[in-house]
Amino acid sequence: MFLKYYHVKLLDALLEHLLIVGLSVPVALFLSLPLGIWISSRPRVARWVIYGSGILMTIPSLALFGIMVALLSSFKLGLGLVPAVSAIAIYSLLPITRNTYIALNGVSQSIIEAATGVGLSKSQILWRVKMPLALPVIMAGVRLAVVMGVSVAAFASLVGAGGLGTFIFSGIARSNLMMVGAGAILVALLGIAANWILLSLERAITPKGLIVDENR
Repeated sequence: MFLKYYHVKLLDALLEHLLIVGLSVPVALFLSLPLGIWISSRPRVARWVIYGSGILMTIPSLALFGIMVALLSSFKLGLGLVPAVSAIAIYSLLPITRNTYIALNGVSQSIIEAATGVGLSKSQILWRVKMPLALPVIMAGVRLAVVMGVSVAAFASLVGAGGLGTFIFSGIARSNLMMVGAGAILVALLGIAANWILLSLERAITPKGLIVDENR
């Protein structure tokens, strides 16, 4: 009976949730990936960048949404997608930036020396050698950011961006267990699905020599 009445609204909320996460992740990637590459050769700067990103992650998600609303309200962007996307993108900075930095610096020095020996430039070594080898670790950071973004996006409804949080918080206000359960279960399933899809993508684009045979 519940699904018969609310299935259209649930679908709309699910699509809104996907839109919020779908906009947040590219923004986070656009900021984090170049930043992680840039600090990979600057360890002193890297410590401060990773430390600063870690501090941002310690801010409670609800408080961060409130901060973004306050900061963006002067630009008449205090409600809707903009504060929601901004808050989730900020939360995604640390895992992607940190994993990019760690992955690039984790490439064996002997491999870099071999690449230098055959005449590759620093830029060629970065994109032809380091990035392919670092890809699994970078993708792990992206997966973490996406799954975390799916859960944090539940708060987007509180700033007028919609999403599955609408059902969760409306259900809490009405003491309606079905509404809360429907929203929470869909958020959980969405997180599991996103993790599985990105894990499959990671395996598809990872160089075959780096894939560990799970049957061994």
